[in-house]
Amino acid sequence: MTPASTTKALPGKRRYTTRTILIAVALGAGVGVVLIPLNFASLAMTSTMPVVVSITYGVFGMAALIPLALLRLPGIGIIGSTAAGVVSALSPYGLMTVVMMFCWGILMEVPFVITRYRTFSMPMFFAAGTVLGIATCWMSYTMLNMAMMETTAVVFILAIQLASSIACTAGSLTVARALTRAGIAGRNQATR
Repeated sequence: MTPASTTKALPGKRRYTTRTILIAVALGAGVGVVLIPLNFASLAMTSTMPVVVSITYGVFGMAALIPLALLRLPGIGIIGSTAAGVVSALSPYGLMTVVMMFCWGILMEVPFVITRYRTFSMPMFFAAGTVLGIATCWMSYTMLNMAMMETTAVVFILAIQLASSIACTAGSLTVARALTRAGIAGRNQATR
């Protein structure tokens, strides 16, 4: 079984170890490296090509979703997402990226908090991706003053953002499965 396909967490203690924390940090940092050029591109293109920038918004959630899918521990998505923020602070947004990614990590864990981290089913991960998509849509709508845009353009941009979040959720689950097969999560995690 892979972590992403398991519906229920197995009984027993789920523990943080140095290994699990380092795995979450490494995964988040890896996504953070990808976010650096995306942040530079978004700064340059947000006002002129919002559709292109919208395609990338789902990547921000991967820093939380990959560790959650792989390790299935409360708060592990926040650790991964914050690590991504620290690495991507080298982008034009600086330390604000750390705060933003910390907040995204919290947001991505909300569906799992509701179930008290008992369920790690595929629908739960897609719910987390949808939460991210809705949050980025709201953020874009207000920050880009979309009320002044044509309705068709607004719907198109927001639909792309939501689709990006869902596609990146699927990508996160695929990466977690591959890492599980490679034994990255360790014997105890991979057999759940």
